[in-house]
Amino acid sequence: MKKSQKKEDIINTAEKLFYQHGFHAIGVKNILEQAGVATMTMYYHFKSKEDVIKEILVQREKQYFQLLEVKINRDNGINQYIESLIKAHLDWIETDGFNGCLFLRAKQEYDGVNEEIASLSKKHKKKLIDKIEMDLNLLQCPESLSVQISIILEGLTSMVQILELDKVKDNAIDLAKSIQVTE
Repeated sequence: MKKSQKKEDIINTAEKLFYQHGFHAIGVKNILEQAGVATMTMYYHFKSKEDVIKEILVQREKQYFQLLEVKINRDNGINQYIESLIKAHLDWIETDGFNGCLFLRAKQEYDGVNEEIASLSKKHKKKLIDKIEMDLNLLQCPESLSVQISIILEGLTSMVQILELDKVKDNAIDLAKSIQVTE
């Protein structure tokens, strides 16, 4: 195995464990055992568990925004944009799992403990709002709608934890269709 593959093994294993159990519940030993990687290899690639967390958050953000770029439809007006954004977010949730937002979990567990990690989480949420605002500007729609859309996306993430995915999907699509924005 190449070192870069071992680094990816550490990241993928840690992400899965953190997502299932939380950050503080998982130690470096758990990650290394599950990844089948030696301690020296871990510390060759990362200075600390917190560096692994930061790398995971950076990669997740990149993957999320890449998915949005592929799936969002800006060509057919605001209503189609909102519906496509909601569907893209639901695709992310369905593909990624139903255990909530890793960014919010990181903020909750590291706020006041590690401001760099907490800050990454806050910046991610702000980046999403900024992206939606930029898209709304292109569609010549009010920027204030960006917070409302963000609230819908966050609500979807929460509701999938307690309701069946299909029920959340159906209601989310109905909600998107009920939002009437005049262009």
